[in-house]
Amino acid sequence: MSHNVERCDFIDMLEESARMFIRTLAVTLRATRLFRSRPHVSPEQGEDFAVFRDHGRVPVSDILDCVWTAPRESTYDGKL
Repeated sequence: MSHNVERCDFIDMLEESARMFIRTLAVTLRATRLFRSRPHVSPEQGEDFAVFRDHGRVPVSDILDCVWTAPRESTYDGKL
């Protein structure tokens, strides 16, 4: 079963990637640009932004898709 992917789903993935430090995302923007990076999420004046080390600040509303680049590890090492 699936559901429509919404902005809050992207924010959840972006925040998890930022907190875990070991999971990278592949991100597709409205301008059809695709890149892989780990973000930092920053809300500013009612808009959420993802800040990527190599790609700068991007409004979450400009993200069309984001997926994990590797499967989740079945260990607690990254969480400690």
